Amino acid sequence: TVFLIVPHCSSVFLTVPLFGFPVQDCSDCRAKGKVSCQKCDGKGYKACSSCDGSGRRDDGDCPNCSASGKDRCVSCSGTGQRKCGACDGRGRLLSYIKLKVEWANHVDDHVVQDRSGLKPDDLQSVSGKELFKNSVYMVYPLLGFPDPAISEASERLIREHQSKFAQNSRILQQRQTVELIPVTKVSYQWKGHAYSFTIYGSERKVRADDYPETCVCCVIL
Repeated sequence: TVFLIVPHCSSVFLTVPLFGFPVQDCSDCRAKGKVSCQKCDGKGYKACSSCDGSGRRDDGDCPNCSASGKDRCVSCSGTGQRKCGACDGRGRLLSYIKLKVEWANHVDDHVVQDRSGLKPDDLQSVSGKELFKNSVYMVYPLLGFPDPAISEASERLIREHQSKFAQNSRILQQRQTVELIPVTKVSYQWKGHAYSFTIYGSERKVRADDYPETCVCCVIL
């Protein structure tokens, strides 16, 4: 994920452009760079904590505030104003549009003529012989392919990608690939019972759901 500033983006508060981006007055401080101190309500002082603002104590004048009943506000150094946090005291803000860019690969698979009983995850984990591969900005359906089912799947997947992603994102490139995955089913008998297993993919992976004698025991005397 990357965040980018869109150049030459417009703003209704456009004043003086800075490096191609509009600058606007800070609304929090009204372009003054300072705001009223919240600790003292802009007065620059608070009631003396020793005499509660009366200026006197039981034994006479309050020595802490010199009988004024006021303590200088430490937060604003007695000025009643503090630096604006929104514009960092500058009085103006740089206005721009922040664009969030995410790169993502959306992959869809379709299996044609699968009578092996294998799960889609099994076939996706192996490779096969590449019959067709095309990578362009916008791919076209494989019309006229020897297997009509592949042509129909190609047209459907392209149409679905357009409807799902073209409206809310920008398609940079598309690629479609047709692979022929070899699948061999082996049937055999073991102790009078029929079993089978499947070899699939160029990696020759094996799937045997009903493999006999799955428990190997070792007896030590």
